[in-house]
Amino acid sequence: MAHMEHLEVTKVPELERPLMLAAWSGWSDAGECATLAIREIATQLNARKFASIDPEEFYIFSQERPVVRNSTSGERVLHWPNNDFYYWQSSEQGVPDLVLFHGTEPQLRWRTYTSAIASLAKSLNVELLANLGALLDSVPHTRAARVLCTSVDHDLGGRYEHLRYPRPNYEGPTGMTSATIDAFTQQGIKSISIWGHAPHYLQVKRNPSITLAMLNEISKLAAFPINTAGLEKDADEFNETVSRAIESQSEIRSYVAQLEERYDDELTAIEDRDASELVQELDEFLRSRPSGNGRAADPLQQADAALAVGHRAAAFRPLRRRHRQVREFRRLGRVVRVLHRDEIRLAQR
Repeated sequence: MAHMEHLEVTKVPELERPLMLAAWSGWSDAGECATLAIREIATQLNARKFASIDPEEFYIFSQERPVVRNSTSGERVLHWPNNDFYYWQSSEQGVPDLVLFHGTEPQLRWRTYTSAIASLAKSLNVELLANLGALLDSVPHTRAARVLCTSVDHDLGGRYEHLRYPRPNYEGPTGMTSATIDAFTQQGIKSISIWGHAPHYLQVKRNPSITLAMLNEISKLAAFPINTAGLEKDADEFNETVSRAIESQSEIRSYVAQLEERYDDELTAIEDRDASELVQELDEFLRSRPSGNGRAADPLQQADAALAVGHRAAAFRPLRRRHRQVREFRRLGRVVRVLHRDEIRLAQR
């Protein structure tokens, strides 16, 4: 199969129409929110590694340098950019098997790289790809974490046919998530994207609040046995620490209050859409899905259709927020730096 020569496969697991979750460190992983979600799932499910991508042809190692560490036996060990595949077999009815991919965004040969991933997914009969990403945005840490889901596929089919996601409307420079979706589309595999939106004014290595929200979104795909209690505690402590850090900083608090007002206004705008517009959209949606017997859809079909319309309405705000994410805050000349969990300070640039 095309480009499979770049894969190092130690075992071919026997899986039944698995769901694949993928995330990359780098450009599309603000606060390590996406890759932390993959690691959390892999750890809790005790997922097993079965394949990796040889990094030799895909990286400029003067930019993405290998890391040297000392082993417990005192040996020096080089760790190259990781691109690893893991699997988990479900024992629960209605819960799909999983393929997890944790990668590092490469500098070279993206089409060959993504084709190798898609070819392996095809050989494993992957039913759906869920790409995970995180970006910086003008959102407050004091509100519910924002997660946006999109899909280039209107009908996800199979066990995911009840889910409806809006089409992405972002245009501009893109990353590995879009390149991978394109490669999977060529293999006939449907996909969705799950993006967490992290507050841009926090300089943090990790943001557990966004990771938690992304895991909650993943749980809508299937009831995986993931315990989020520890992550919930980390998220609460993280938000409390940030709030204490900015308590005496009037400029920062004022800016956060502006973000809160905008956030609340956007929710209100979604909830207060004109009723006639919703009725028209629902009518168009129902007419686009004929029952086949000339009769009106039954109440259950209408309820499903209304839910689909509501889901699209909740995503009307485009991704243009990311383009203004730093502009306003730069006027303050300050940045919140989270040095570690219990120490946050405000520093002049």
